[in-house]
Amino acid sequence: MTLKSILNFSFLFRKKTLNNEDEKIDSNGLSRVLGLTDISAIGISSTLGSGIYVLAGSVIAKYSGPSIMLSFLIAGIATFLSGLSYAELGARVPKSGSAYVYIYVTIGEFLAFMMGWDLILEYIIGTASVSNALSQYIDKITGGKIKDYLSSTIPINSPFLGPYPDFVAFGLVILVTCLMLVGVKESAMMNKIFTLLNITVLSFITIVGITKIDATNWTKNPQNTTWIDSLGENQTCNSSGRCGNGGFMPFGINGLITGAAKCFYAFIGFDAIASTGEELKNPKRNIPLGILITLLTTASLYCAISIVITLMVPYYIIDPDTPLPHAFDYVNLDWAKNLVSFGAIVSLSTCLYAGMFPMPRIIYSMASDGLLFKFFANILPKFYTPYVSSISSGLCAAFFAAIFDLNELVEMMSIGTLIAYTLVSICVLILRYKPEEDLNEKVKIMSKNDPTKIIDLVIDDSDDHLLKRLFSPSNEKPSRSSSVLVNYVSFLIIIHLIIISIVISNTEKFEKFTEMLVIILIFNVFLLTFIIWRQPQNSKIETFKTPLVPLTPILSSLINIYLMTTLSLTTWFRFLIWFVIGLVIYILYGSYNSKENKSNDQIFWRPFISKKHQTKDNKMGSLKIENEQSKIDITEF
Repeated sequence: MTLKSILNFSFLFRKKTLNNEDEKIDSNGLSRVLGLTDISAIGISSTLGSGIYVLAGSVIAKYSGPSIMLSFLIAGIATFLSGLSYAELGARVPKSGSAYVYIYVTIGEFLAFMMGWDLILEYIIGTASVSNALSQYIDKITGGKIKDYLSSTIPINSPFLGPYPDFVAFGLVILVTCLMLVGVKESAMMNKIFTLLNITVLSFITIVGITKIDATNWTKNPQNTTWIDSLGENQTCNSSGRCGNGGFMPFGINGLITGAAKCFYAFIGFDAIASTGEELKNPKRNIPLGILITLLTTASLYCAISIVITLMVPYYIIDPDTPLPHAFDYVNLDWAKNLVSFGAIVSLSTCLYAGMFPMPRIIYSMASDGLLFKFFANILPKFYTPYVSSISSGLCAAFFAAIFDLNELVEMMSIGTLIAYTLVSICVLILRYKPEEDLNEKVKIMSKNDPTKIIDLVIDDSDDHLLKRLFSPSNEKPSRSSSVLVNYVSFLIIIHLIIISIVISNTEKFEKFTEMLVIILIFNVFLLTFIIWRQPQNSKIETFKTPLVPLTPILSSLINIYLMTTLSLTTWFRFLIWFVIGLVIYILYGSYNSKENKSNDQIFWRPFISKKHQTKDNKMGSLKIENEQSKIDITEF
């Protein structure tokens, strides 16, 4: 074993190869049975959940006040930028796996594995949190009897765990898991019905709420005002701490922006559409349309509901935990209050299904590529569903829902999502400026005819000086050198955005040095963005294209990175533990069993920890191939 082989880390950047065979569906694969309405319903139901029934009240009371409509609008636009990147890659790479596959095709295997590993955690925690919220709503219908019985019978007095084992949440996850096993088409039909019912209930609530609006609620100054809160206690501005300065924007522009950052998480879930690539009819058309329909529908409903709530109830009175039921209780519409509770159960039920839907498909995709254990890729022949990954991920999510205090884990879900959004945006940059031709294949074809063209293709021999290549390249089509240039510049932009976000999120009062540093960094970002903009793009893309590239992906990355820097260090530490577990799995299993590991000899540590490595015959075969290639290179060049 030579030092060169020990220091060879090229396997980390192996890319997934796609060919025409990947587009075919055989008897052992997933079945293409989903249409545009199916995936739109999955996207809407995964997004339109706790954001409208829980998050809105907290943002109104603490951050935005009546201006929550603008917070949702800003958050919707920010999410839309990420959605555009998902739409382009979903159309170009219509495979199961979402961000995992996109990164595998464009950046490399190691980062793709870690992204897939993070997405698994995201969906497990998301599923557990939704089932926990649904369990609490069901408990309220029973008058809290379930909670009282379990907390008194089986209490859990331990930090980081829930107060009692939530068997209702556990059962809900198992029930949805069984539903997904019976077939994608059948379960998708039920999801469409529930999603339509949820939208109908929310629309009806909005219409009814309009009849009870009071326009003065957007202009009131609550100073020296007393009121009775949802618990029946007398409150004032001093005792509640929720008044601000009154008016439409009581907490100022800072409150509006902070509220928008919180509202951003209400849109998380649309990426579930991207995981259906192998079960979708005409994915190159339906994935972009499904994402756009999902984001437009949810943003419209969020804005409409928030407008009605803040006009029905003064922002400082509204209950931050259950805003919709409290709003209708405040205006004495008890029947509407009951309808809201019904709508919340329907909404969270559909959100639970849609949140679980992509989870086994990520695992299935990684197992199919050899990065996770092979049995996770087993398909149930009758229903064409990944039953092993569905059952295992469902049991894991059910265990999380029953045992853990999910308030301690929910921020970890945000990290995985924001990293995925950022990397998908970068993938758009990489693919947009990448040559259409497969260089390796073209070298094999041209090597017998014109060696000069090979040299031009591989090293892009050009007389242009550096400044001309950066700001005024002569090539009209992307080349290997321009593609590599974009990759390096994109990396520099990400480093700048990380520094800018850390400085801004951790600075309460800007000094002159801090201001100059941020200004210089922003100037550098604009300059680097201009360099990418001047490079030739791939004009042969026939599917959906993200507009205003490179500006759109870079702006999306800035928003996502900034939100990541606002998360606590404790959350990052917990995320690091999950990261290390995934790293061990990749080193010991995935890197060696990967389908892209053609020669089985890239991993230098395998001989020390496993007897399974390349045989003598294989070595002799590979040496013959290397010698033949060397001869070809010498004679042709």
